[in-house]
Amino acid sequence: MNAKQLKDYRAAIIVAALAAIMATLAVQYLTFLSELETTSRDLRVAGQSAPMPQSKDIVIAGLTEETVSQFAYRSPVDREFLANLIKTLEAKGARAVGVDVLFDQATEPAKDELLKKTIREAKVPLFISYSNSSNIVNEDQLAYLNDFVPERLRAGANLLKDPTNDSVRWIFPGQTNPGMPLGFVRKAVKLIGINTPNTAPEIAWRPHPDAETPAFAVYPSHTVAFLPDEWFKGKIVLIGAILSITDRHRTPLAVLDDGDDGNMPGITVMAHGISQVMEGRSLQRFNLAGDIAITVLFALVGVGLGLLKRGAAFSFTVGGIFILLYWVGSFFGYSNGLPLVPLLAPTLALLLALWLMDVAIGRAERKQRQFIQGAFSRYVSPAVVSQLVDDPSALSIKGDRREVTFIFTDIASFTTLSEGLTSEALSEVLNAYLDGACSIILKYQGTIDKFIGDAIMAIFNAPISQPDHAERAVKCALELDVYAEDFKKKQNAAGIPIGVTRIGIHTGVATVGNFGSSSRMDFTALGDTVNTAARTEGVNKYFGTRICVTEESVAECPNLRFRPIGDVVLKGKTKPVGLFSPVSEADAATNVTEDYMAAYELLKAENPKGIDSFRALATQYPSDPIIAYHCRRIDAGATSTLIVLEDK
Repeated sequence: MNAKQLKDYRAAIIVAALAAIMATLAVQYLTFLSELETTSRDLRVAGQSAPMPQSKDIVIAGLTEETVSQFAYRSPVDREFLANLIKTLEAKGARAVGVDVLFDQATEPAKDELLKKTIREAKVPLFISYSNSSNIVNEDQLAYLNDFVPERLRAGANLLKDPTNDSVRWIFPGQTNPGMPLGFVRKAVKLIGINTPNTAPEIAWRPHPDAETPAFAVYPSHTVAFLPDEWFKGKIVLIGAILSITDRHRTPLAVLDDGDDGNMPGITVMAHGISQVMEGRSLQRFNLAGDIAITVLFALVGVGLGLLKRGAAFSFTVGGIFILLYWVGSFFGYSNGLPLVPLLAPTLALLLALWLMDVAIGRAERKQRQFIQGAFSRYVSPAVVSQLVDDPSALSIKGDRREVTFIFTDIASFTTLSEGLTSEALSEVLNAYLDGACSIILKYQGTIDKFIGDAIMAIFNAPISQPDHAERAVKCALELDVYAEDFKKKQNAAGIPIGVTRIGIHTGVATVGNFGSSSRMDFTALGDTVNTAARTEGVNKYFGTRICVTEESVAECPNLRFRPIGDVVLKGKTKPVGLFSPVSEADAATNVTEDYMAAYELLKAENPKGIDSFRALATQYPSDPIIAYHCRRIDAGATSTLIVLEDK
């Protein structure tokens, strides 16, 4: 590289940095540019969002024109009606009820008292709109509101709007001043067990499933009493006005819609926020650092085009095509999962870089270079201008292959149990069971990977190395078995027919690490070892055992005793796996293990004496499940310990 080239590259670096900084600051601080950037995002959200199914968690009991026409006055809403509505929703089994009505003035005394009594005595989780902002309520209204709505039921009803176009854009977090409660959305999700930080995330508007179906089911509130209970049972029901002119707010969707989406009822705004938090969704867009990275990238593209020294017409034409493709790709890509990438700043950065490079190089020098290129292009390869890099905000998801031991647990016939209990009783039993089981797993320093209903998957030797991971897992399983049996007996005595807990243990190499997307990742394990471990748990039902351990795990537990079950070919496998049952303290106190091993070795060698030995053991130990299993096999014609399972 000669001195002239070095000078050009230094100039190019300065131009790229300057163009990126100027473009970023311009979009950040020039109102008309920031509004254009906001509009470009709103256009993508309003026009290119992928459809989503109608929410199954949230419904709206709307105060419609037909509703208020039944009363002697439109406002405030008849409070006897609201009291009865809350009672009706409670009776229908609503998960929670939110009332987006501000009770800041008196109406008819008897009806006021009825509603006050109803909200205080309601058993359904209830939250009610509240505000102490001076621009919403005066001192008298605030005093009345404080008396009417107990502090525990209050939910901040304010809306956070974009000052440039008055659109509701963020979730109001609440707690913004003394006396201001959690915002309406945060209060709603807290009542169902979701805690949220005191931040104001941008609203991720839930798209309609289709042109005819709203994002949330809306039922006129005066019809709720006559509608099926299942339409409300287990759901968050929001009560609020969906009148034509009352409590309407502009949203970003107004850029394409002048109806209920663009000019949205406040209660629907709240539904979008609650749905977003419940489902863990967020508006997918880069943060400021990501925006700057893309802007710098576009500045480098502009600099690269300038370094080609093919003339302003060439550079601006190619740059224009690049920008056009980027804009089109950003719009159509959004409907396919592409985040909201910035448009204005990268565009400005590329154009500024092209212009500044043109100025930096100079027209006279460009003409000289054009001459040189024309004269020597047949002999010299064109210089490399720039190289696109991967998206810097993408997460690198890596896994680590290591030997681990898995525990899988599952409660027998849990589906049948769940169908016979109320949701509250089922939740209480399952949570108590899992709480005790998880305490034992954590005691042995296992990693709880996931819950699948009543089932638990736990990993040993990841992420923390544990040289004795297999032995830990087996000891953990034995203690889990004692706990689960005791839990079952107590529940059965209480009239709850919970079944036995079956446990499978397997050791092998798997890929463990963080897997997922940039917005959600889970620490888990992948590989066939995981499948074998799960199937090991499932085969307990064939043997009548409660704990089943593979030979790989047994080989790493020299200090523990096991009884072999057999050489088992699992469903979908061709190679037999040695399966074992650990010797419990109860079995260790008897001679069953020694007697069993003697009979097992004979059967394994296909010695006819093994058959007679097992039949004798069945009389001596009638309650032993493994002995009973082998006797059934022998009666069916089995003469060895090879077992081929046809089902999982």
